[in-house]
Amino acid sequence: MQLDPIPANKHLIFIGGGHAHVIALLMMAMDKPAGVRITLISNLVQTPYSGMLPGLIAGHYSFDQVHIDLGRFCRYAGIDFIEDAVTGIDPVNRTVQCLNHPDFSYDLLSIDTGSTPALTTIPGASEFTTGVKPVKELLDYWDDLQDRIMQGDDNQDIHIGTVGGGASAVEVLLAMQYKLQKMLGKQQRRTSHLHFHVICGPQQILSAQNKRVQNRYISVLKERHIEVHTGFRVARVKQGRVINADGESISLDEILWATTARGADWPAKAGLECDDNGCIRVNDYLQSVSHPEIFATGDIADMVNYPRPKAGVFAVRQGAPLLRNLQAALSGQPLTRYKPQKQFLSLISTGDRYAVASRGPFSFAGAWVWRWKDNIDQTFMRRFSDLTELPDQTPGATLTIENPDMRCGGCGAKVGHSILNRVLKQLPRPTNNIEIGLNRPDDAAVIDVPADKLLVQSVDSFRQLVNDDFLFGQIAANHALGDIFAMGATPHSAQAIVSIPHASDEIVEQRLRHLLLGASKVFSDCNIGLIGGHTSEGNELTLGFTINGLADRQQLLTKQGIQPGDRLIVTKPLGTGTLFASDMRSQAKGRWISQALQHMLQSNYRASQILSAAGAHACTDITGFGLLGHLSEMLEGSNLSVRLWLDNLPVMDGALACLRAGLLSSLHPKNRQFDALIANLDDFDSEANIELLFDPQTAGGLLAAVSADQADKVIAELQAAGYSEACAIGSVRQDGNTQVVLS
Repeated sequence: MQLDPIPANKHLIFIGGGHAHVIALLMMAMDKPAGVRITLISNLVQTPYSGMLPGLIAGHYSFDQVHIDLGRFCRYAGIDFIEDAVTGIDPVNRTVQCLNHPDFSYDLLSIDTGSTPALTTIPGASEFTTGVKPVKELLDYWDDLQDRIMQGDDNQDIHIGTVGGGASAVEVLLAMQYKLQKMLGKQQRRTSHLHFHVICGPQQILSAQNKRVQNRYISVLKERHIEVHTGFRVARVKQGRVINADGESISLDEILWATTARGADWPAKAGLECDDNGCIRVNDYLQSVSHPEIFATGDIADMVNYPRPKAGVFAVRQGAPLLRNLQAALSGQPLTRYKPQKQFLSLISTGDRYAVASRGPFSFAGAWVWRWKDNIDQTFMRRFSDLTELPDQTPGATLTIENPDMRCGGCGAKVGHSILNRVLKQLPRPTNNIEIGLNRPDDAAVIDVPADKLLVQSVDSFRQLVNDDFLFGQIAANHALGDIFAMGATPHSAQAIVSIPHASDEIVEQRLRHLLLGASKVFSDCNIGLIGGHTSEGNELTLGFTINGLADRQQLLTKQGIQPGDRLIVTKPLGTGTLFASDMRSQAKGRWISQALQHMLQSNYRASQILSAAGAHACTDITGFGLLGHLSEMLEGSNLSVRLWLDNLPVMDGALACLRAGLLSSLHPKNRQFDALIANLDDFDSEANIELLFDPQTAGGLLAAVSADQADKVIAELQAAGYSEACAIGSVRQDGNTQVVLS
């Protein structure tokens, strides 16, 4: 028997997708330490590269060009990606708390969450201004501002200003001015009603830059008719104006806040030593001075011996030394000191394709500098955007486990008793009529089935498709419940079947807890609970459930029962098969997968109730056989035909692009056998929306046949219940042939 791969016995967590982290993770992906599970937690699936943000605002770049796709990158690198906001850490118990996940346990932690302007220190700033960070909020505001100005009255003056005179404030304002004037100019509209201001507390803008840079920007701002208010320290903000300590005010309709940045509150609350701005104080090893198992880099960190400006160049250069010290800490080796450079190259744009460069006392500017900057930025981003599959690599030997135990099979492969008991104690207990279950564990569960009910039972299990155990638990539960809902039954109870990869007891326990708590979240929403199951250790993670449901005989829905004149209604969009096939090849955009997950997390429970109440004639859930495969089951033996409206098919973002690229699920070719059902397939070229018919779905929606006079009402009720893309996709006809006609 061959030995298993080295099981994970340590957990390294990265919080935040900052520049230092993405560099460290990119390097680590090429030489991953053996025996270490690596997780990245970020509230953004696509994180912005700050150096290109003004170019995005100015319209020189697209959104994807300036954002590092963390979801796609982590898939490429074999790193678990968790899309969530961290709300706190517990350094004593070594856990991370998140907004929407159970706690994560860690052995080693690294923090690179950046910083945001300090809005709470000035009265009114939080209510009446928009910070230049977080970037997502800034970009949402920018989209809204453009719409308002383009739809507004050119005769009404609009004053737009930044509070703060640093590089980020000046770059963002110049970019906004450039884009707005260009947009209005294309429509031959006047721009003189737009007025721009820089509110600067110091006596000079760009106080961190040398005199040559300052003078260049003073000239640029003057040429662009941007008014600079130096020596004006804002003491409070009210609607439409900023006010200093002397009561003087400047009227502004739109206020951007770009003052001194602060770190998040939770590191200091957790007891980490921080400076006055909430930045974590770190030593020469990028290690917390108060908690050596925690590292910090980028804007959230403050090197006590080498204070430096909060500039992206320092964060990028911290990536390599951070990686070296994390690897050393994991293997018990000495750490290496890091000393950042004193002088650095600064490249600041002016909105148009022009930039100013400086290093120390030197400065130069021109369109060629912008092209130089553009080349540097795009080269950096290509390190992430051009990812394909990892080449064959020999795993790094940073960590080794001598003579690992041979893993047993059969009952010896079960998860340990103490681990299982600790996890089960954290699960909610069923409240319905369970004679014996987790409330009173025994060899088997015992259910009291009411005499007037039918027992409806289904089982489903599949391999992990997303490296977020909590979300996977929810998706697997939703998927398994689909058959119960499709039959109009009420779920009653569930049993779990889990196989977890070999790892340390701590990692196995965390994974099992996340999986079952995720599933229990879905089950609790349906007023049921887990009553038992089986766990084992294996080479990969799989999760499934046996679901019990109860139904009245007269309310039971089946696949058969479709009638002439019926409308076919779907409750969710299609596309999970091709999207996750693309994701496994590191080709799907992170935001596509993030949006697909939200659809997969949506339960069909309420949809089932709506369809049952409307007297649906037939219903099924759309899963592995795809829309056409499950539709063929509904039509079997009916001598009915369906006119399918291709243009009405709801589709997930990115799915058609993946289909056009030929990125298909492994089941897709087998589902192609159902194309014989289509009467007029030869009338259509190979179109992506036809391929969508064969795409296998996970946790897909319901497909129901509803009488024509009820269809509009049912669709309205489904949309009101949160199934925003529910729609009619076809009609049923009596013509003596069982076939599908595309239109």
